[in-house]
Amino acid sequence: MNDCWKITLTTTEPEAAEAALEAAGVSVIGALPMIDDDSGLYEKPVTGARHQLEGYFDFEPILANLNLPQDSQAHIEKLPTTDWVSDSQKNLPPVYVPPFYVHGTHDQLVHRGSRKLIAMQAGLAFGSGHHGTTQGCLALFADLRRRTKPRHVADIGCGSGTLAIAAAKSGCSHIMASDNDPDAVRVSAQNARLNGVAPQIQTLLATGMAHQRLRDAAPYDLIFANILARPLHGLAAEFERALHPQGHLILSGLLHQHVRPILARYRQHGFYPQQHHQRGAWTSLLLRR
Repeated sequence: MNDCWKITLTTTEPEAAEAALEAAGVSVIGALPMIDDDSGLYEKPVTGARHQLEGYFDFEPILANLNLPQDSQAHIEKLPTTDWVSDSQKNLPPVYVPPFYVHGTHDQLVHRGSRKLIAMQAGLAFGSGHHGTTQGCLALFADLRRRTKPRHVADIGCGSGTLAIAAAKSGCSHIMASDNDPDAVRVSAQNARLNGVAPQIQTLLATGMAHQRLRDAAPYDLIFANILARPLHGLAAEFERALHPQGHLILSGLLHQHVRPILARYRQHGFYPQQHHQRGAWTSLLLRR
């Protein structure tokens, strides 16, 4: 196992703290989850209250370089050698973005009503479903699927495969899931098998759309791209070529200040915004050709 450092902090600005930790390379963040659930089972963040966050690094972070909110009180400690990612993920609650219920394999859940269960294996530093970008994509997709039924889908930067699996469980039959991280591709394939949707999902190693099989499989009814602002800026022309004329595009990995320049870039390629969704420090966008 790799060395690991844990940061524990309290702040009245959890969204800004989360964004700062993400930018600094934190692997897993544990905080109060932003969940669309009226059950009352989850505590919701209260504006002005102090919130505690925990983050994990595979290198020793320097507090002065983390750009945390001024009121943050933080402590860094080196943890014993252990499977710290699995341990941290097991302490996170399931995420419910109706109708999708993303949970770890350690959670014992049963189908209830119209919920679509998505099981994720703990063990790598991505893909627990707790990040605001993933939840934003799920929320936009949940709304989109009420109006249209995409069949042919690409998940660019698939991470653990959460979005591809959500698409498969919603009736999408031809799904390409790609990432530039070999571990992400491997875990996405494992999670597809775990969720019983492997026949619908083809996983492959690629950066952006730079794979012949991705281009050959076009046009797509829907493209997910939950990555970061800079690569999204560069992919606009490729997404324009790959998307069906009546297709949709869900973009995420955008801090709020990145939204306007990304929208301007995509308007140049014939896309216009239909909907947006904010989770914490992050915005997700639904665009239409």
